[in-house]
Amino acid sequence: MVASRFDIPRAAPTVLTSTWVGHATVLLQLGQLNVLTDPIWSRRASPVSWAGPLRLVSPPFPLEELPPIDVVLISHNHYDHLDHRTVRQLAQQHREAVWFAPLGLAATLRRWGVSEVRELDWWDRAATGDAIVSCVPARHFS
Repeated sequence: MVASRFDIPRAAPTVLTSTWVGHATVLLQLGQLNVLTDPIWSRRASPVSWAGPLRLVSPPFPLEELPPIDVVLISHNHYDHLDHRTVRQLAQQHREAVWFAPLGLAATLRRWGVSEVRELDWWDRAATGDAIVSCVPARHFS
């Protein structure tokens, strides 16, 4: 296995990198913007730590080693895309991050400690800095 490498604290303005953490969790460095998708560092996709499907691949680095996160994208509320323990830890360590989530998830994320959440409906767009986030429909129950 190749060790993960990413720029800390930020990549150069012209650099684009993608670091796969597992399943749908990816660290994107889009120039100087650090984006994290569907973060989950837990061993299981479950509301409890002792049951539910185990990860097939361990995260390539601890959550504490992430660079400063600017944007977190949540695609939907299944346990393998929205992990309570990971969200709480990220919310504490990356207080300035802007979280984008589909309709209905902002209250949960705020309850879990996230300070800035923007909910998007299908076809909505929102900006943070130079980034524009778009929400598109998906055929997936949630």
